[in-house]
Amino acid sequence: MHQSSVPITPPRPLSSTARAARAASVGIAALVVGGSLGASPAAAQSAPAATAVTAAAPAAAAVHTVSAAAVSAAAATDVVAKRGSVGAVVAEIDRALRASEIRNFGRARSTGVLANTYGPLTTSRVRAFQARNGLRATGAVDERTYAMLRPTFKLKPGTQTVARSVRGRPITVRVVGDLGAKKRVIVVGCIHGNECAGLPILDAVARRGAPRGVAYVLVARPNPDGAAAGTRHNARKVDLNRNFVGWTPKGKPGYVYYPGRGALSEPESLALYDLVRSVKPTAYVTYHQALRCVDYAGAGAQVARTYARLSGLPVKVLPAYHGSNGTWLGTRHPDVKTLTVELSRPVPASMISRNVTALRHLATHH
Repeated sequence: MHQSSVPITPPRPLSSTARAARAASVGIAALVVGGSLGASPAAAQSAPAATAVTAAAPAAAAVHTVSAAAVSAAAATDVVAKRGSVGAVVAEIDRALRASEIRNFGRARSTGVLANTYGPLTTSRVRAFQARNGLRATGAVDERTYAMLRPTFKLKPGTQTVARSVRGRPITVRVVGDLGAKKRVIVVGCIHGNECAGLPILDAVARRGAPRGVAYVLVARPNPDGAAAGTRHNARKVDLNRNFVGWTPKGKPGYVYYPGRGALSEPESLALYDLVRSVKPTAYVTYHQALRCVDYAGAGAQVARTYARLSGLPVKVLPAYHGSNGTWLGTRHPDVKTLTVELSRPVPASMISRNVTALRHLATHH
């Protein structure tokens, strides 16, 4: 389990030369890096500007400066759900608590429809579960409590359904290779339903098979409702790439980056969260459109530069968006080589081919 960053007061902005010197002296390549905007061209124009880094630049030049708010949020991302949380994650916690209570006491403290809101009863039941299992009895579900409550996916080679979307569509995962391999790469094709240009890349690597010592876990459409409708959001108008642990409230349904009512409130983001727990990936790549760049998180700086060189896309430092899968992974799982790849719109065949090459190289050499 990875420990979160200690909150600090960020220094005044430094020049690139000064940032490189500081990184070299401290021995770090990055602090926290966010997931992708993944926006349409019009939305991207109104998004915060990204800092470009050439693919050949030294590692220290790609240091990410983080706001005090982002650091503070990163420190709190051990909490998966707590009083006031809503949605899919609360329902699954309720389901797991019922199973535990039946095993221990012969009956559940809650019956009927699964809970949708984390209220006083859920808090009391979680606290009792934690006490029974030698955990700190806070009444909030942190990552350790969640791991004990919820079993991981039992995956096997081939395609399988791991969850259902808001509308009940299957969320499928395709395993190519042996999950006992030392290198396990999760690849997400279309988390935003109107940004699906990465799907041919997933199809191509699956057809060619996994290199020796590598397993691919391919999630083509984790947002099947959005893909069916051709929209960025899921069926509840939530931007799933703002709905992960580290979530903060912003806007209402209809806002392009609406993050939902709470972290992991949506079954689709919860499925990806549980997939990471199950696979324990060594690398994680997600495709978006249309900023045409490669962003990275955690330990992904070196592989980002190599991926950029092979794909022909520049490395760009994007902001650390609260609740994105990249920010969550970079904060809680910094040893995972996490890349957000922004393709163009439209995508020429040559770009698909180069990204297939880059992905296979990453899988083998990360």
